[in-house]
Amino acid sequence: MRKQIIRTDKAPVPSGAYSQAVRLGDMVYVSGICPFDLVTGEVLYPGDMKRQTELVLHYISEILKASGTSLEHVVKVLSFINELDRFQEYNEAYGKVFAAEPPARSTVEIVKFPPGMCVEIECVAYVP
Repeated sequence: MRKQIIRTDKAPVPSGAYSQAVRLGDMVYVSGICPFDLVTGEVLYPGDMKRQTELVLHYISEILKASGTSLEHVVKVLSFINELDRFQEYNEAYGKVFAAEPPARSTVEIVKFPPGMCVEIECVAYVP
């Protein structure tokens, strides 16, 4: 079995030595995705947890589409947020996307993000 590197221009381009996602067999591993502008790389919606979460989940959806799957098939999510006190804002936006049969999830507070950035999300999905 060979791994397949997933790339799409509908999500932020990696800024280092990593791929947006890797597909291995029927599993897709999506790297941490941030709320960056696709052209400038700047943080979009600075300080707005809800809009950044919605944007990051949209980007993940595009990466999963390029992998042959969708958000419906996500089995595990790891989220990094800048303030656990703002978890409810994050969870509200997240819950709209994963309302039915939500995946397993862990959420971690990150002390230092780029200025204005509130959230980064990675996930694992399967290809049906």
